[in-house]
Amino acid sequence: MICITGTPGTGKSSLIALLRSRGYEVHEMIDIANDCVDGTEENEKLIDTDCLGRLRVDGIVASHLSHYLKCDLVIVLRSHLHDVEDRLSKRGYAKKKIMDNVEAEAIDLIGAEAEELHPGRVFEVLNENIDDTVAIVENIIKGKLEDKDKIDLLMEMMDWF
Repeated sequence: MICITGTPGTGKSSLIALLRSRGYEVHEMIDIANDCVDGTEENEKLIDTDCLGRLRVDGIVASHLSHYLKCDLVIVLRSHLHDVEDRLSKRGYAKKKIMDNVEAEAIDLIGAEAEELHPGRVFEVLNENIDDTVAIVENIIKGKLEDKDKIDLLMEMMDWF
């Protein structure tokens, strides 16, 4: 199972739409994790991440929580902080939620979690252009890319100070 994860606003939905159009079997977390819902808070589902760690499906799973699954390979989609802010603003996210996600992206929170759960099996991909991004992801999926460099966006936080 290949898990595509990343902070909200990094482009996962656009990426998985292109992967589907190219014939890949892609699942979204909402379709496979219903048994792991542990209530709601502020109109959002609370997910039991220990429960996710027992789930496995064929194909690709995409979600900001997919790295908690039993992944063979994890692709962490990253984006420049201003892009994350713009995308989440267009979705109508509250300013605090936007900044929480921008901060999470700046410190690579999801990448760190993924590497802790799946050491040596994590790739980070900077989504600057979705066509280039899908090509890179396809090369990772096909085993044609072995570069596992970390992406450092922390200095971009200075734009907000």
